[in-house]
Amino acid sequence: MKTVFDGFHYFYDDRLLTKQASITAIALHTKNKGKRKITYDEAKLLIRGGVAGMIQPDRIHIFYREIDIKRMVRRRDRQLCVYCGGRGDTADHVIPACEGGLTTFTNLVCACATCNFAKDSLSLYLYQKRLLHMNIFQRWQHRRKLVRQQFIPYLPKDTQQYNVFYTHTKKLNKTITDTAILLQHLDKRLVTLDSRLKKMESQIKQTSKTTQSQFGRLDTSIQKTQVLLADYIETNTKRTLWQKIFH
Repeated sequence: MKTVFDGFHYFYDDRLLTKQASITAIALHTKNKGKRKITYDEAKLLIRGGVAGMIQPDRIHIFYREIDIKRMVRRRDRQLCVYCGGRGDTADHVIPACEGGLTTFTNLVCACATCNFAKDSLSLYLYQKRLLHMNIFQRWQHRRKLVRQQFIPYLPKDTQQYNVFYTHTKKLNKTITDTAILLQHLDKRLVTLDSRLKKMESQIKQTSKTTQSQFGRLDTSIQKTQVLLADYIETNTKRTLWQKIFH
């Protein structure tokens, strides 16, 4: 079935976007409805993130301001930090803004100021890796941060937009939990490998000590045999000399 763009209805399937260098984005929340050119990938992420809708194959409408998106994200997550479970008063980008992360419902989570400052410009993978490679004291200090809650978009239910973004977010949550489990298994394997390497190092040290002692004993026995050979040769020459004299 062919999709008809009539200029009145919005579409939220990013596959309908025309793959061109620039897409026109119109901000509906401003008085003058400012236009700007954005890339195809950015437009696709805005549509997937529930921030924009497609009105034409090469034109999208942005519905919300960044302040409103952050406020709705904090309300969606019930003012709870998804990293430590405490009271959240800020919104954190899961994919950092410096790495191209956009302010969308699927890329923002509620976080407290401490966790937001600790995560800084790290990606979620590197932040979880830092949390997993802590010692016992640091793990006890950050015990709540090791559990990350799942999140769903703050959108009205029973709509096409909600269903589209819920499926995307469900896949994202599955990948996040899978990576966390994989990191835990890798951490355990690294610990076992580290212990094995330490055992091998201690065995090598012990063998080197034993070989050194064996080489020392061999050196002393060689010296003794050399002395005995010299004595034997000296006595033998003296005996032959006395035999020649008396005969």
